[in-house]
Order: sequence, then C-alpha cells, then structure tokens
Amino acid sequence: MKQHQPTAALIFVFTSLWLNACTSVREIQPVVKRPLQTSWEGVPPSVSVSDVPRPPDAWWHLFHDDVLDRLMREGLARNLDVQLAEARIMQARAQRRLAQAALWPQFTGTASDDFSHSTFVPLARERNVQAALNGNWVVDLFGGLRNQSRAAKAALQASAFDRDAVKLTLISEIAGNYVQYRLYQLQYSISLRSANSQSDTVRITRVRFEQGAASRLDLERVESQLATTRAAVPQAREQAEAARNSLILLIASTPEAVGADLPQEMPEDPKLPSGSPLDVLLTPAQVIALRPDVRSAELRLVSAAATLTATLAQRYPQLTLGGLFGTAGTAVNQLMGVTAGAWSYSAGITLPLFDFGRIRASIDVADALQLQAYLSYEQTVRSALQATQSAIVLYAQGVLREQQLEAALNSARHAAQLARTQYQEGVLSLLEVLDAERAAYDTELSWSQAAAAVSQRIVTVYQAMGVLPPDLGRNFKTIECESLTQTVPFDPKACQSTPT
Repeated sequence: MKQHQPTAALIFVFTSLWLNACTSVREIQPVVKRPLQTSWEGVPPSVSVSDVPRPPDAWWHLFHDDVLDRLMREGLARNLDVQLAEARIMQARAQRRLAQAALWPQFTGTASDDFSHSTFVPLARERNVQAALNGNWVVDLFGGLRNQSRAAKAALQASAFDRDAVKLTLISEIAGNYVQYRLYQLQYSISLRSANSQSDTVRITRVRFEQGAASRLDLERVESQLATTRAAVPQAREQAEAARNSLILLIASTPEAVGADLPQEMPEDPKLPSGSPLDVLLTPAQVIALRPDVRSAELRLVSAAATLTATLAQRYPQLTLGGLFGTAGTAVNQLMGVTAGAWSYSAGITLPLFDFGRIRASIDVADALQLQAYLSYEQTVRSALQATQSAIVLYAQGVLREQQLEAALNSARHAAQLARTQYQEGVLSLLEVLDAERAAYDTELSWSQAAAAVSQRIVTVYQAMGVLPPDLGRNFKTIECESLTQTVPFDPKACQSTPT
C-alpha cells in the first residue's frame, strides 16, 4: 500500500478541533413577562417574614409527636412514588451519559480469517487473515451535539427536583392524614363522652316520667338525641380507620407492622398534633427559588431551549472524520508479526440542500415546545405564589377561628352543666337542657375541627413554601440556571445559543 504524508490531514483535523472549541454555548436566562408578587398579604402579627434564607429543618418536629416522626422516616424510605421518582432519575442519568458520549469519537475493532479449499485442485488453498482498528468522529462544529448534552443535563436536574416535589407531597400527605387520624379519634372520644353525659339526662328524665313529673314527649326527645349522638361514634371510628389505611399506603407498610404506632383501638384521651405558631415565612422570591416544582419547570425550559439550539444546528454542514489502521497476512503468525500494514483517513462534509421542509418543521416543533415550557414555567411560578398566599391567609384566619371556638366551648360546657343541675332541681325545662347539651356537643366538634384545621394549615404553609430538610432535597443549592424572577419581557431568542 502506498504511504502518504498525513500533514494535510493533521492540519485539517486540528482546524476542525479549533472550530469545535470556538463554538460556545451561551447560558440562557429566561425571564417572566409580567410582574410577580413581591410581598405577602394577611400575615399574622406573630409571624415574621425572613429577608435572609435559612436552611430549613424537619418542620414536622414542631408537633412534638414521636409517632409522626417515625411515620415520616418510614414513608421517605419506602414510599413507592419516591422510588419511582428515583428510577426516573436513573433513566435521565443514563440519557445524559448517552448524549455526552455522542461528543467523542467511536472506535471499533474488526478481525477476519478467510480460508478457501478446492476439492478439484487439492493444492489450491488460500487463507487471508486481517485485523483493523476503525475510528469515526462527527465533529460538533455548530454545537448541536453539545446542546443535546446540555438538554439532557437540564432534564437530569429537573428529574431530581421532580423527586423532591414527590417527597414534599409525601411529607404533607403523611402529616395531613395523621392529623385527620387523630381528629377522628378525638371526635370518637367526644361523641362517646357526650353520649355518656346524655345518658344521665335520659335516666333523670325516665325517673321523672315514672313519677309523673315529665311527659312521654320529654322522654322521647332525650332518647332521640342520645341515639343521634351514639350514631356519631361508629362514624368517627370508620373515618379514623380510613385515615389509618391511607397512612399505611403512604408508608408502604401493613396493618400488622403499624399496630404499635397506629392501633385500631381508640385511645381514652386522644390528643391532636399541635405545636408553636409558625414563626417565620420566606419571601416570595425565596419561595420561587426553593419550590422544587418551580425549579423543575425552570430546568425543563433550559432543556427545551438547548434542544431548539441543537435543532437549529441541522441547517449547517456536518463534518465527519474517519480513520483506519490494520494489518493483513496469509497466516496468524504473519499477522502477529505485522508483516503487512495499511492505514487510511477520510473526511467528509454533509450539507442539507433540499429536504422539502423537514428541518424547518423540526425547528418549528422545537420552538413550540420551548414556548410551552416557558408558559408552563410561568404558570408554575404564579401557582406557587398563589398557593402560598392562600395558605398564609387560611392559617391566620384558622387561628382566630380556633381561639373563638375554644372560648365558646368553655362557655357551652359550663352552660350544659348548669342546665342539667337546674333541670334536676326543677328550675329549667327539659327543652332548655337539650338545647344546652346539643350546643356543647356541636361546639366541641366544631372546635376539634378548627384545631385540626390549624395544624393542617401549618402543613399547607410549609408545603406551599417548598420547605424540605437539607438532607432530603436540593434546597439552597446553586444549579446551572439562575432563578427566573425578573419582571422584564421574556425573549425566546435569549434562550438560544449561537456559534461564535
């Protein structure tokens, strides 16, 4: 084989590498078109808004409930939705490695051993042994492959924030269902205690009826009210069992495994999870920077912009470099001795000429997907701010409602006690006693619901702010793209990288 000086080829290769290195990928900084909320309304006086971000803690510890802490640990370790999100991260990580591998040359090795023999000519035998190393490289002159890699990297980061969003939802659901579980246990206890108290009224009324001091109508009224109260007992029990089953599903456990923490037997004196009032709120900008669903939408936009830039590169020429080095011989020992060698190189340029709009259509598709990603991002940002604002107002009003109902409950209990005493003494009528007992029972049920609502709204506030403990999420960590909280018009072209 004729030998050629590879000087021209080396110059060509180095020129390609230089062009490839000069093709920069510009980081995008997409921004929001319309103004965003910059402060909260309706913040309770006892709550302050922090201007300095602080690392979040396991906020459910404020309830001081060991059972809830154990349920959180088990749920985060075993929940199937979290494991599914982890599997999606594994997929995105592999796709990123695939996109990165496309930037580098490919090498393949080939070997062959051909032997032929003719029965008509016994001495006519021929054997050829060959081995070669082939290389092929698509030079990324205009950044198409690198933008595909960048899109895969952003998608990987987005999938990590998706996992954090799943964890945030899981924590909120566990806390919310646990509050409901304790609420129904408390209502079971309230109904049972009220039924026992009304039983005393029925007993007194029956004695008075037998003595002729009360009518049959009075007796029927108190017995009807007692039956109605007793009917609420199994209802509260079935609601508690439903909340218990929801918790078992969330932590991927079994009724037997949670028997100690979530028993079927109703406790005698159940307590609602409650803690100190919320002491700090994050600012709207911090909420945007912290919420995992917002960060995921932001990175989906980054990925869509990089994909569009990679699609635009289809309009430009594509340079492919190839090379081969091998040996050949008529026997294996000759091949190992490298008695005959061959090498070659090749370079080719492919330029799209007429595709009848295929490239233009693919660019339009990528452009539309980028616009959708931006609109999805802005919608996610505004939904996050609206959810946080609503959670703050609901929490503040819930605290006021609980305080008023607690005062009403104290008065209603005292009034019911006085009514029973005065009825027994013959001062009040039975109708007034029934009204007082019904008011005390209904007020206590309303207070229990209001108290549980305050605890649930604390959970909602933390969920709306996107607060995850540092060891569970990617909070307060710098990622590739800056936070998209500016209030200047959004320019889709600013999300495109151009060769320099």
